[in-house]
Amino acid sequence: MTRLKYLFLFLIFGYANVLSSAHGLEGITDPAQIPAENFFKENTEFSYRISPDGKQLAFIRKYTQTYNIVITDLDKFVEVHEFAVSKNSPEHLTWISNSRLVFGLSGVIYSVNQDGADLRVLLSNIYDADKVKGYISFVDNLRYWSLLKRPRGNEEDVLFLSYNSDGHANVHKINIYTGEKTDLYDAEELKADGLYTDRDGKVILIEKIKKEQHSFYRLVNDKDDLELASLDIANQRYQLNYDAKSYLNRSVVVHEIGYEKDTMYLSEKTSGDRYQLVKYNYATNAQEVIGSDPVYDVGSPDERVSLHYDYKNRRLVGFSYNADKHKTVWLDERFKKYQQTLDKKYPGQINIIYDWNENADKLLVVSRDAKTKGKVIVFDAAKNKAIVQTDYSNMLSPDHMKDTLIYKYKTQDGTAITSYLTPPATSSTKKWPLIVMPHGGPFARSHYGYDGHMQYFSTRGFAVLEPNFRGSTGYGVQHLIAGKQQIADLMLADIADGVRALINENKVDPSQVYILGFSYGGYAAIMSAIKYPDLYSAAVSAAAPLDLNKQLKHYKKEEHWFAYEFWQDLIGVKQQGKKFVESISPYQRVDDIKIPLLVFHGDKDSIIPKEQAEDFKKLVEKKKLNIPVRIIQSEGHGWDLVSSNTYFAEKAVELFKANKKSAQ
Repeated sequence: MTRLKYLFLFLIFGYANVLSSAHGLEGITDPAQIPAENFFKENTEFSYRISPDGKQLAFIRKYTQTYNIVITDLDKFVEVHEFAVSKNSPEHLTWISNSRLVFGLSGVIYSVNQDGADLRVLLSNIYDADKVKGYISFVDNLRYWSLLKRPRGNEEDVLFLSYNSDGHANVHKINIYTGEKTDLYDAEELKADGLYTDRDGKVILIEKIKKEQHSFYRLVNDKDDLELASLDIANQRYQLNYDAKSYLNRSVVVHEIGYEKDTMYLSEKTSGDRYQLVKYNYATNAQEVIGSDPVYDVGSPDERVSLHYDYKNRRLVGFSYNADKHKTVWLDERFKKYQQTLDKKYPGQINIIYDWNENADKLLVVSRDAKTKGKVIVFDAAKNKAIVQTDYSNMLSPDHMKDTLIYKYKTQDGTAITSYLTPPATSSTKKWPLIVMPHGGPFARSHYGYDGHMQYFSTRGFAVLEPNFRGSTGYGVQHLIAGKQQIADLMLADIADGVRALINENKVDPSQVYILGFSYGGYAAIMSAIKYPDLYSAAVSAAAPLDLNKQLKHYKKEEHWFAYEFWQDLIGVKQQGKKFVESISPYQRVDDIKIPLLVFHGDKDSIIPKEQAEDFKKLVEKKKLNIPVRIIQSEGHGWDLVSSNTYFAEKAVELFKANKKSAQ
């Protein structure tokens, strides 16, 4: 499978939110009466973008058959234009002038006026139609386009990145009015898989991928000669290369090239356990730490920071990262004051400034907590006026729901674990029924924020615990790599210790403890049911790897070399052998499942194929075990359909409420 096919599988969508609608919630005082589907309603408005002059707001509105672009006049705050653009979801909606926008559709770039006029293809999937004479030349001219950035001081030209049919990257400068293309970097000969460019499109770093090996190079004398790239930090040279085994323990992670000459922003852990954000001059090796945290990583291989620029003055004004909650650090006094004003207007909320006009006096803000997807707000700094553009809260009756708490506990060996605990919104008992929701990955983490399943379970009378067990990202390298070769041991023990801590604090009813998860979380649910049958009363698993040896064979067959090597190292195949892998696979341990279990899987899952669930279903039916397996139509590894998530959540609650352990 070519890398281009992977690009089409992993499309990047803009920030999404949901159009407000009452949906019959008037008069509801009991959150248990909120319809289950309300927790999973799809987004119908998203990709909000403010024009350079701050006079207009553009966003996408979804209807049953079409996606429309909507334009709001921000002086009058009324919608002035709305026009259909596609039956598929547009990507990367961006203002390229005060009157014109661009957006992508499956790698094709379109441009259009703010009133819907002059809609045309700016960049098609065929790079040069005149050169297409047959199949080979057709394939050679295939391109997948994405917006890169606007060159400094240039109003007509925009930088675009294109990938050819082999997944190799190129940089182009395109005139948005004439469509004239200037190739700034053609990677065909060098076969670059990724490029890091400065704000003028000059290539600074080239990434090349060979199976699981990622290598980084720099151009020598701006020619096609390459040398391995390395950085000098504290008088020591660090290469940027990594493979599947070293991915989690990299010393340096480059984020992007900045506006200042010869400057890049990176996260590094060369002098400690936690990553810190550094401004680095790659010509002089000068470096300045601009962000660090005693508890959390500020950027890492799987925890990228968001960098915020004042594009008019061409400088970094702030950055955001994940601490116990989303955290923004402003380096500019004006933005610090904006943040203080917004936090006073919306106390108790996380108020995220994420877009603004050229003068930075009109801003787009997302204000949210864990109870809803929040509000999109237009903030006029000059008038000190905030207007809500979209509000999802009246769909969920958040006044009657519970916010998520930061809960910290100690494991049996004394390790501190940070988790998220959502109390039940309704409870008739002093001790809570508890659902544990381990995250997927497993080298990822749970975050503070809205989760439809978590809030649904809370409104149905359950507390929900989301532990960041060892192996989770964001808490330093030692916490992360402690999870290697421990997916069925230490990780599960850390999860169980969180349950025990709540039981010991008399918060949780030990006869009503359940576990549920997706992907690795689903695997953890089944293996926890096997390892701790006295602790959990029932389990629900979705999209889980059920036979680890078969999953590794799938990666190898599909030539997913990085995933193959990564998971071999993660599981410890070479150290422990295939028999060990069988011993930590639910398929081979099915006879050890002694508590009620439900298994779900999407029939379109391309990460963990549905055959895993189908084979598991045949096995339990052959053994006449009461373990229902449900293959959900039209769902992949992550579920999108309201009906699927509603069905899953309702069946989980039905199982849990029917299975309470007898008093011992």
